Amino acid sequence: MENNFKLKILSCKESDLKDIGLDKTYTHRALDKHRFKTLKIYGLSCAQANIIKQTALSSGTDCAVHREVITGKVETSDCILSGSIDELKKISEKLKYQPLKLSVLAQDIKNLLADNLSPITIRDFVLNWEEPYIMGILNITPDSFSDGGLYNSPENAVEHYKYLVENGANIVDIGGESTRPFSEKVSPQEEQNRVLPVIAKIREIDKKTILSIDTRNASTAKKALELGVDIINDVSATEWDSDIQKVACEYNCPIILGHASASPDIMQHHTDYKDVVEEIFNYFYQKIDFLTFLGIEKHNIIIDPGLGFGKTTQQNFEIINRIEEFKTLGCPILVGHSRKKFIRETLETEDLEELDEATAILTQKLIEKKVNIIRVHNVKLNNIAKKLSKSFF
Repeated sequence: MENNFKLKILSCKESDLKDIGLDKTYTHRALDKHRFKTLKIYGLSCAQANIIKQTALSSGTDCAVHREVITGKVETSDCILSGSIDELKKISEKLKYQPLKLSVLAQDIKNLLADNLSPITIRDFVLNWEEPYIMGILNITPDSFSDGGLYNSPENAVEHYKYLVENGANIVDIGGESTRPFSEKVSPQEEQNRVLPVIAKIREIDKKTILSIDTRNASTAKKALELGVDIINDVSATEWDSDIQKVACEYNCPIILGHASASPDIMQHHTDYKDVVEEIFNYFYQKIDFLTFLGIEKHNIIIDPGLGFGKTTQQNFEIINRIEEFKTLGCPILVGHSRKKFIRETLETEDLEELDEATAILTQKLIEKKVNIIRVHNVKLNNIAKKLSKSFF
């Protein structure tokens, strides 16, 4: 008898269940039985790991732990827990009643499965994270890697700002210091001379659009906020000037934390990661914990894995491919991939049109992976990519 079986891997959606004829009144409830997640849990004691493993087995799935957990020959073990959403919910519910602080882990798993980010309200606008937001780049610098010198006067900068907004920028990121690889630092005073007049002119004509200030300097951030900027975007994640933490607390404003292996002048000499995603994840985990301790509200923290900031081409693509792993941190994710060197090296081109097309292709992939903010030069093209992506997701 001829074998007519046909198989395919499926990312199950409710429409798939309806298509095969499942009772329509049951499809929504059934969805959690057919969607799967894999969680990694760090630093468990042997007793904790054993309880989680047994709980997973009793819930119809499994949990991978260190081979010596059962003997107690190791002090701690990471574990990998996989299962359907339904199974993981059952595990979370059972762990609520277990000792050894596993009730705390139960709540963390529950929160993760809910996949809910707290909205950020900026004046009359709410960033609710129901769709990705496009951040347009406005470099007021003579030496940025892509558009240095093009908008280096207040008049040109304001005109380009208008163009970004007209073509769909939800946020405009204004910077006065190039942080491209091997760039030299700019004094705070020079940075402020570049950006503050432009911010003032923009706020004269537009008090609505969300603005962010791309700076590592606390004094620049503070003066920009006084002029009406809404968000701090610090590519050093407050490492360069720790006083920027106080500014974020004082103004109770959102802050974007960018990961970089070192300062821009030397960061490309520091790309030796054992696991680039794991190390960035652990860095953000500790940084978020520290900043919330200082008084910065977690819902005001946005994370940026820092593509190109001390990463090789291969590492940048690995970050994009595994970007969803950062969602466990519970913060919105921003990605800035536009026209960057890893795209240039892959395509072997410096042609801006080709680089923008490649950027838009990656934007679609990032939107598919539920990235929250896309930071780009060519807002028009990437907004088209965003609109097309809505048809798929």
